[in-house]
Amino acid sequence: MTDTPALALTRLGHERLLTFEGQENRKFLQGQLTCDVEKLQDGQYTLGACCTAKGRMVANFKIFAFGDNLTISLPDSQLDALKAHLGKYAAFYRTLSINETSDQWIRFGLKGENAGECITSLTGISAPDGPSFISWNNGFIHAVPGHSSRYEIWVNPDSEQLLLEQLQDKTELGPIEDWHLQDILDGVAWVTEATRETYIPQHLNWQALEGISFSKGCYTGQEIVARMKYLGKLKSHLYRFTLDGNQVPETGAAVMNSNGSKSGEVVTALQTKEKVELLAVVRSSDLEEGSLSLADSGSTLNLQALPYEV
Repeated sequence: MTDTPALALTRLGHERLLTFEGQENRKFLQGQLTCDVEKLQDGQYTLGACCTAKGRMVANFKIFAFGDNLTISLPDSQLDALKAHLGKYAAFYRTLSINETSDQWIRFGLKGENAGECITSLTGISAPDGPSFISWNNGFIHAVPGHSSRYEIWVNPDSEQLLLEQLQDKTELGPIEDWHLQDILDGVAWVTEATRETYIPQHLNWQALEGISFSKGCYTGQEIVARMKYLGKLKSHLYRFTLDGNQVPETGAAVMNSNGSKSGEVVTALQTKEKVELLAVVRSSDLEEGSLSLADSGSTLNLQALPYEV
């Protein structure tokens, strides 16, 4: 992987969009998602997740309010699974329409220490902060959830070339791996085909990232998710680690504790210039008792700090 530019622009072609239209769209999603969509106002977004009745995540995502419509953005491999899952319940809502709208937008990620200043220079508007986005040039810009300076720029397909020309002297095009790496550094993990219906939201620290509302009404899986909060029974959480060398473990690779018992598994991993960065769901008690290692190689996992409290 090449050195990350000071201000990098990345084409976000790894995600797709699912839009919910109709008078009953909020009512429908309020009963299916962990986030409170009733409180989501035009020009705002939040993290959220969709769970099975057993509280296991089918997908996690960002959800945006564009006027009366609600649009979910999630990894491309998860859109069909989410649509199929929600389709089982959508038949009871006559005015509800669910459509993929990925082709309506070209999306770029901008990251770097001066990303906010770059947004202001580009638009003439203060860079957005928190769970809101600004309209610009027939598109939208929003800050990315997390603790790094990152923004997403959405433009219609006809405006893509103009945006690239406007930013060509201020940024360098970076690979998608750099964007994924920053997710790991921010402690943000996305459900994949390999982890679908494996974890409850708190396993991936979704409560720390404000992707769960504990004050909204019932939704599918809510009983399990709430029980883990109020009864304190969750024993495993998402943690960030590094590995020396260049052997990248696969998603689902077993993580062992100091006694040789399985503690958890790798959720996502990526090779950097000098080491491997990864996120893994492991038992918190095992971290207190000794070091963790990969089952296959025996390589020691080096615990790193997350930018939020677990």
